[in-house]
Amino acid sequence: MRALALAGLLVLTACGGASRRTAPARLASLRAGLGSTDAALRARAAWDLGQLGLAEVPEGEPEPAVSISLRESAAEALIPAVSDPEASVRRAAVEALGKTGGMNVEDTLLSAATDIDAGVRGEVALALFRRRFLKRVPEYSTASLNKLLTLAVDSDPEVRWRANYAFTRFPDIRAEKMLTLAVKDTHKVTRLFAVRSLTKLGRRVDVSLLSDPDPYVRGEAAAGYGAAKAAGELPSSVFLDPSHHVRAAAADAVAATGDASLAVRLEKMADTDGPMPRGRALLALAKLRGAAEASRLSAARQDPHWWIRSRAYEASALLPGSDAILSAGVADPDARVAAQALESLAASTSPLAAAAIEGVLRDPKAPLELLGTAVDAATERKSPAFAGALRSAWERPGLTAEVRDSLRKALKASGVTVKAGPALEPPKTFPPLSASPTMVLETQRGTVELFLDKDAAPNTAAAIADAARRGVYDGTVWHRVVTAFVVQGGDPRGSGWGDDGFRLVDEVNRLPFLRGTLGMPKAGPDTGGCQLFVSLVPTPHLDGRYTAFGRVTAGMDVLDELQPGDKILAARLR
Repeated sequence: MRALALAGLLVLTACGGASRRTAPARLASLRAGLGSTDAALRARAAWDLGQLGLAEVPEGEPEPAVSISLRESAAEALIPAVSDPEASVRRAAVEALGKTGGMNVEDTLLSAATDIDAGVRGEVALALFRRRFLKRVPEYSTASLNKLLTLAVDSDPEVRWRANYAFTRFPDIRAEKMLTLAVKDTHKVTRLFAVRSLTKLGRRVDVSLLSDPDPYVRGEAAAGYGAAKAAGELPSSVFLDPSHHVRAAAADAVAATGDASLAVRLEKMADTDGPMPRGRALLALAKLRGAAEASRLSAARQDPHWWIRSRAYEASALLPGSDAILSAGVADPDARVAAQALESLAASTSPLAAAAIEGVLRDPKAPLELLGTAVDAATERKSPAFAGALRSAWERPGLTAEVRDSLRKALKASGVTVKAGPALEPPKTFPPLSASPTMVLETQRGTVELFLDKDAAPNTAAAIADAARRGVYDGTVWHRVVTAFVVQGGDPRGSGWGDDGFRLVDEVNRLPFLRGTLGMPKAGPDTGGCQLFVSLVPTPHLDGRYTAFGRVTAGMDVLDELQPGDKILAARLR
């Protein structure tokens, strides 16, 4: 399933395709670029050195020595560029050092935190974060943490939000005092990340933040009450908030308390609300009441909306005798629902789970969503008992590269080695655009306008424009909506498992993922297609890792209103 990393890392090849064999030559070329008389070329060389050092290793595997050496050499070349007379070069060098790690990098970054240019200071905050996110360091040193605390109260809000963001992934009790002040910041993104960081510490925030003008701040504030096991103190207005994101967060907060006496606050939401909050309320009620929710969940499993049925099966896993319910759900006519039922069943110890997994693996007509879920479940179980069924699935023609790669891993986990599958179709190249067009999406919530940036990602922009011209997006859905993260859609299958018969080479570039940035989902290197996502808030952990190919120019408020399953009625180019 093409998706974005919320926390995990993807394996990237250095410099967007440079192999280990060609990397030394690339390094030498970029070193020379840092000496150019053209500031734009120096900045580009610095950024590319960061990408050369962006070696991401799968969880649990050691980083190859050649990769470490490459990163350290890139860092050595970058350190002098942090003193470049041009601020644009200093920014690029600081960003790059956050990716490479290496000797003397921390001292260089801490010195740059006093730069006269706010853009450099903001990049220092993100660089300190990236060093930890990319596992260049195990934790923030005292010096780095103190510098982040200083940057978090910088005079420039663009610096402040970046410093607060550094604590959203890695909460630290030493930052609590600063965060408590930051939730009152005049800048909404700073407030958002400060509240999120406090929530990660298990702290609730002042009740006034439940009335914040920004719905994502309100949602994070409601989540904080759940983290603090204090959802009983949430005012009734939160459960009636105009934003479905906030109502969904309120349902999660109630579930987190484990207090069944609060379940009554969610009953109306579970019966009549929109897809996102209703689905979360069903899950919450099942957690709090168990078997007492059997009737409500039985009705929800018959709901015409696939998202509601999916969540109903997920919640049904908490009922007594759920294995029979989930086993029946694997036969749901909607592959998205069936896949959720199988995923929930596979997480159990029921003997029906193994039978269901094997049945899907041996079914030559199983839809991709169901097959992919079965393969993932077999990989997780690492049982030789699935070897035969996995071999059967391996021989199935027409598998996507994504599913075939997952099958190879599952077979390996089951102790079976297979030869390489059929060669992949080469990535597709589209005729270049003569100008950057605007793609207008008519959705059931309103109109959204997307600028397709042919200069930042020429082939990706051309591919999406071509898909729009051919009507690929007409009638598709937004299958993924994650509060204060992204919305994702454009899949002809409506599930995240589909494409339009082509794949794209990654065009990772310098565009940052801010609110409204248009990006390309993927399931690994060079696996992009016709799907797209839009960042609802800044998501800097995606920078340099995913292709950004445009931005929202109108209708951002429409994207804030989207719920899973909402339709794209039509797409056209202007």
